[in-house]
Amino acid sequence: MGIPKCPICGNQMVVTELYCPKDGITIRGNFQISPLAMLSPEDTELVLLFLRARGNLKKLERITGTGYFALRGKIEKIVKSMGLSLIDEEEEKDAEKTSDDPIRLLEEGKISVEEAIEMMKKGGKNNV
Repeated sequence: MGIPKCPICGNQMVVTELYCPKDGITIRGNFQISPLAMLSPEDTELVLLFLRARGNLKKLERITGTGYFALRGKIEKIVKSMGLSLIDEEEEKDAEKTSDDPIRLLEEGKISVEEAIEMMKKGGKNNV
C-alpha cells in the first residue's frame, strides 16, 4: 500500500517512525522513502509486470489485454506521480550525438589530444 495523503490538506504524509515488532524497538525521525512506496497497489502491480516484461510494452499488452497506448499512458502517469520526468526522445538523441564527440570531450578535458585523434581515426563524431 502506498503512503497515504493527509486527509485534511491532501499533501503526502511523511514517515517519522519505524517499529520492529520482534524487538519492540521504535525509531523516530524523518525517513526517506522510495518513490515506489508512494504507488497505489494497482500501480505497483503494473510496475512489477512492466519490469517482469523487461520494459516491453507490446509484451505487457499481451499479458494484460490492455492496449499499447493505454499502457503507455498509465506508465507515464505513474512516472509523473512519482515526481519523475520522462526522458524525451529528443533528449535521448542529443545525448547519443554528444556522448562520443571527441572535440566536445577534449574541450571538457575528459580526454587527451591523443585520445581525441584516435577517436577521430576510428570514426568518432566531427571526424576531420
